[in-house]
Amino acid sequence: MAMQAARVFPHLSIAIPFPPYACRSGRSKSAAIRDKGKQWSVGPRRISRLHAMMALSTTSWNRAGTPLNKSLSNFLDLARWIAALAVLLGHAAVLAQISDIMVAPHGPGVYAWWFLTAFSHQAVLVFFVISGFLVGGDVLRKRRRSEPFLLDYYVNRFSRIYVVMIPALAFGFIIDSIGRRIFPDSGIYDAPFFEGIYNPANIFWALLQQQSIWTTQAGTNGPLWSLACEMWYYITFPLLLLPLSNAYSKNIRISAFVLGAAAVVFMAIPKSFFLFGYFAWIAGALMRIAPRPAIRSTLLSLGLFLATITVVRLAVRGPILAAYPILTTLADAAVTATFANVLLSLRFCEKDQLFAGLRPIHRRLSDFSYSLYATHAPIVFFVWAGAGSLLGKDWHKQLATPLHWTLAFSVIFVAILFAYAFSRVTEARTAKLRALLRAALGVERASGSIPPGRLVEAPELQREEA
Repeated sequence: MAMQAARVFPHLSIAIPFPPYACRSGRSKSAAIRDKGKQWSVGPRRISRLHAMMALSTTSWNRAGTPLNKSLSNFLDLARWIAALAVLLGHAAVLAQISDIMVAPHGPGVYAWWFLTAFSHQAVLVFFVISGFLVGGDVLRKRRRSEPFLLDYYVNRFSRIYVVMIPALAFGFIIDSIGRRIFPDSGIYDAPFFEGIYNPANIFWALLQQQSIWTTQAGTNGPLWSLACEMWYYITFPLLLLPLSNAYSKNIRISAFVLGAAAVVFMAIPKSFFLFGYFAWIAGALMRIAPRPAIRSTLLSLGLFLATITVVRLAVRGPILAAYPILTTLADAAVTATFANVLLSLRFCEKDQLFAGLRPIHRRLSDFSYSLYATHAPIVFFVWAGAGSLLGKDWHKQLATPLHWTLAFSVIFVAILFAYAFSRVTEARTAKLRALLRAALGVERASGSIPPGRLVEAPELQREEA
């Protein structure tokens, strides 16, 4: 019967599996491993064989779901900041009206603006899939462990959401209050679609993650609706999977499953995006453990995704969408499936390292993508209201002039700069907040141990959900 042991070579910084046929007792004084009374040694002459075994081990560990290869890790950084920017562009588009795009000639820049400012919804789907891939996939892995993990998991997830969300709510409340006071005649803050959003109680419900599900949004910060969905995915997913874990008693596992199922049913009662978003999130999680890719070519998978969102952008709109509302759901499903497939293909890109050479700037941009997503909307509406107050209520309805374009791009620039500064005192402090919470609650960090004989990739390739 085969036996395995592992030794870590300091100069390699990787764990190497040793089957019994790899070496014999007493052959070398360089290393010794004792397993059930039998001693196995590794000498310099065995290094070439070990290198071959390491290659096999790399493949098996990647296919187990973690950690991430460099190309996939870089792609996730790229996708996160582009998705956050897409949401910002979608909201900033209100400052540059091009309603005549279909009936009058325009320059390439205007057509590009028209095309690129309509992907905010698809960007949220991308966020859901990425979150499911990283967080949900990690839960699927942790459920196999024999040690409890829920407390540490919830510390990580709650700190990640609230370290940005609480300050973002406070910022939104302040800037909305100032805008309503100094721009009362703009007509923006009193628009029909904002009715009831300024009730202070909405902040309380937002902190309970009920915005745009059971209650309305808190202020003009509408994008926070997706955080409510995401937080409940975080809460319920491990509870639903707990019956498959051996780390807890039978009573705890059954109770957790019932509680998780009840929470999902409760949150799915109102008409919202919660349920479909959950499907997208779970699709991402499954991509972390899928045994093989549907399409091995990374380029083909990426091309399929880009073609899908292009078709959705150009075709699923106007009269066609009005005649066939089901197209919205089908389009969302297609975007979700094709993007999830990109992640799966990248997980297995052992040779095709398409994004491995991306520069570190993408990591830096992704590091404050959450802050950008959570803070930009109140800024956009504040500027929109200011322009309406100074230039007339109907100023934003006019066809875009150089002043409109200047204002739109200025808002984008300011929102990005503010988000970066905001992230330095919030998002960048997540690790410290987690350490404080663990100390206060007496929670030990869940073990990061891996199955024996698996290869440990470099720490910079191991990513956590954003």
